[in-house]
Amino acid sequence: MTVINSIALFVAINLLVVGLSHLLQPKMWLSFFQLLTKKGLAGNTINALIHFGFGSLILSFHFIWSWPRLLITIYALLITIKGIIYLLFPKIGLRNIALLTEKSISKFKWTGLIMTTLSVPVFYNLYRLSI
Repeated sequence: MTVINSIALFVAINLLVVGLSHLLQPKMWLSFFQLLTKKGLAGNTINALIHFGFGSLILSFHFIWSWPRLLITIYALLITIKGIIYLLFPKIGLRNIALLTEKSISKFKWTGLIMTTLSVPVFYNLYRLSI
């Protein structure tokens, strides 16, 4: 398997599993972000480093601008930028995680649906390339 396909598989698995967990266990995610909120700047830093680390790792090995691999690059760019913003402007990150309440449960479900849906073309493209 090539490095590009390995990164695509890594992204597909993560999108599927994390997406399904957002969809099926939104209260768990709410609890996680409430914990981060209570930790203040340290909680924001954890959140930012997760996004920045994951996104920059993907971009380091997968900077492709052709369909359908473009989806992975855009996803990685978005989460990398989010991580950068939260690291450089922590008040923004703190504000965003503090906004999550019991009323946010549907947002976690929508996020999960989007992530799970995004995993489908990534898995399909990997399957198509393997046959």
